[in-house]
Amino acid sequence: MIRNFLVKKVVRNNNFTLVLTLFVVLFVFQMINKNYLSLGNIRNILNQAFVMGTLSVGIGCLLICGKADLSSGAIGMMGGLIVTFLLNWGVPWPLAVLITLCAGAVMGSLNAFFTNVLNIMPFIATLGVSSVIAGLGQVFTNLQDIPIYNKSFWVLGSKNFFSTLPLPFLITMVLLLAYGIILKRTRFGRQIYMTGGNASAARLAGINPKKISTILYINSGAIATIAGILTASRMQTGSPTAVLSYNLDAITVGVLGGISFTGGTGSMSGVFIGILLFNSFKNGLVIAGLDSYYQPVASGILLIAALILDFYRERSRLKALRAHEKLG
Repeated sequence: MIRNFLVKKVVRNNNFTLVLTLFVVLFVFQMINKNYLSLGNIRNILNQAFVMGTLSVGIGCLLICGKADLSSGAIGMMGGLIVTFLLNWGVPWPLAVLITLCAGAVMGSLNAFFTNVLNIMPFIATLGVSSVIAGLGQVFTNLQDIPIYNKSFWVLGSKNFFSTLPLPFLITMVLLLAYGIILKRTRFGRQIYMTGGNASAARLAGINPKKISTILYINSGAIATIAGILTASRMQTGSPTAVLSYNLDAITVGVLGGISFTGGTGSMSGVFIGILLFNSFKNGLVIAGLDSYYQPVASGILLIAALILDFYRERSRLKALRAHEKLG
């Protein structure tokens, strides 16, 4: 009885549970190392968080729509390389950024083509696109980092506000806020939830699910290049390996933040808390003295925990729907 009550509380109050867990994580690691909550380490956590945070915006919208994207990391990497090449060819950085965003949208449209026109499963289609783009990045660079010589571009990745808040993370927060408003306050946002919740019912309501997911895949590609651009600016190099490994982490924080793999539920506020929790935990392991090789283990554990939580959330939602149908 008590166990069922606790499970229901966790499921129904996901954001509250995440915030509580975040405070516990912060408290435990602060007890282990008094420098954990220092301004310098908080800045490190936020600098580590902006890549997956940015990716999770586009991926999160697709998950809510009932789709998946395993190519965002590769598209982000390619975005970093494209902006690097353009800058080194003398293109002004605002124009280079704009061209890179357009290139990301084109790469995202490939996912839309394979999933909506050829009807290939999203996981398979986006994984294939990811492999091709990652391979091209290695071919173009011969697996070598490429220095960026445009110093004015470096500001995007290096500027901090109040000595603690990095500009890249601030941009991530703006994206989360903007897309949170779109999802909750606009007609298009409601269509995304309806498509993810029940595509057939959405179709009967006059919504075109393929059109919705096409827009979101293009959107995800453009957002992924933002992560690549910011990473290239912060590192002052274009790297054929940067951003690649963050795709699963972005999915993890999305599911951890309350977005269901089955679609139809979730919010950007939950994703934001998930980002902070995920990165605080991983950083805490380093602060506690554990080898960096344990970080992938921690990521895997958090992903499994997120999936288990998603299972209970979905089961609770289905039970509530059945109970409502019986009362009706």
